[in-house]
Amino acid sequence: MIVLTTFMTTDKGYRKILENKLHDSYIHKHLSYPVIDEEKWNLLLFLVEQHKSLSPLQREKYIISTMLVQIALDTHDFVPIKQNADTESEMIEKQLQVLSGDYYSGLYYLLLAEAGEIQFIQILANAIREINELKVTLYYEDQLPLETWLNLKMKLNASLLVHVAKYLHEPNLEPIIQNWLMYRRLDTEEAIYGYSLLRTEWEARNNKAASIPLIDEKLIRDYEKAVYRAISQLPASSMFIEQFIYSQETNERRTSRL
Repeated sequence: MIVLTTFMTTDKGYRKILENKLHDSYIHKHLSYPVIDEEKWNLLLFLVEQHKSLSPLQREKYIISTMLVQIALDTHDFVPIKQNADTESEMIEKQLQVLSGDYYSGLYYLLLAEAGEIQFIQILANAIREINELKVTLYYEDQLPLETWLNLKMKLNASLLVHVAKYLHEPNLEPIIQNWLMYRRLDTEEAIYGYSLLRTEWEARNNKAASIPLIDEKLIRDYEKAVYRAISQLPASSMFIEQFIYSQETNERRTSRL
């Protein structure tokens, strides 16, 4: 429990540092403040805090720089796909959205370069490259089967934190992180909207012509089961991730669907 107490109390400190880095009066005059993905933020804090050999300064740099990259990627994802803006204000907003994403991405590089963390710069750069490759595949491959499409979406959703986890810990955390983030995303969307946004995206991709047999509560349960199945196969050296998974469920008083 000491680890979890430390983890919870460091949240506010790191969050304040991140908010200060993100603040730009001109950008936020025209665009809404960037959204922090709370699931990824909590998992990132935990993964970094578990690496006991890191100095306090390294922990801060790793957490803030990784989240800056995540926010940069999310900001670029909000840019409308259509080529032409309808109005001048819409065009300006689109340009600012792109530039703000580039700005947040540049901050991560500056932060780590100043600290001499060249290796971690490469880790995040590799993650960004993989994410862009996944996006290209999803964008240009028109005839992807549903299962393949969902697998690509799962990898895309978790790629950044998977790369960080592999660098700090062990590669066997990958399936847990991928399935857990996907499960939490779908579960949250179901609670807010009554359905998964993946369903809407799949319908738009296929012009509502293809059936959607799996994007429902059963799929949420499948991802959740995959998390605990992967945990059961972990070696003792990686069992610390179990503490995080169960703490998130307990803290929110979530009822398991298993």
